[in-house]
Amino acid sequence: MKISDQTTRLQYIAKYPIQDLFSVPIEDFLEVHLFQKGEYICEELMVPERLYFVAEGRVKLYVIHQDGNVSLAQYYEAGDILGELEFLGIRTQSQSIQAVEASVCLALSFHEHRELILSDAVFLRNLSKLIAEKMLRSVSKLVATQSYPLENRMAAYLIEKEEEVGRGNWIRVSLTDLAQYLGASYRHLSRVIKRFDEEGWIERERGRMRVRSYKALEAKASQMQIE
Repeated sequence: MKISDQTTRLQYIAKYPIQDLFSVPIEDFLEVHLFQKGEYICEELMVPERLYFVAEGRVKLYVIHQDGNVSLAQYYEAGDILGELEFLGIRTQSQSIQAVEASVCLALSFHEHRELILSDAVFLRNLSKLIAEKMLRSVSKLVATQSYPLENRMAAYLIEKEEEVGRGNWIRVSLTDLAQYLGASYRHLSRVIKRFDEEGWIERERGRMRVRSYKALEAKASQMQIE
């Protein structure tokens, strides 16, 4: 949902300032979009028409392959940028972007403001850094998927989520999405989670789990640190 009320729009822009990424003034044409859990930011076969800056929440990106199969490629959170390759005129593989939870994005229209933004050397430098950081995360995930057992990858995921939600809090998770994200089968992931539960490392309920032994999971996760 695009925020139309100017007072509300300005409140969001003041709360999530991104002007430091630019040397040109952008507040006047920044849009604010609110997405509910499950709502699509970009659906299959649609080409993004905006540059999105994730201000709050969490979204996931699916890649649609030529044979029709769908893979969960990455999660994005506050501070991430979406649609940057399309903004630069690079055609990408068909994909969908969906909100995992209620999310807030600031947005700039490609068609209305592309030339102004492309003339901003400060923004292009910052954009290069953001793209590089995304690439490094993708490479690290690929290396981990190919090089380490699922138990290590699952432990690292839980440690990361535990730090996000706070020690002892529940971590909401879709096992179907998580299996795709970790590059594993649903059955294999279920076996690993069952073992973690039996070892007393986690507590699980339907649709969520909670870390009980941070030390044990941290030891597992530390085995896959990349030098």
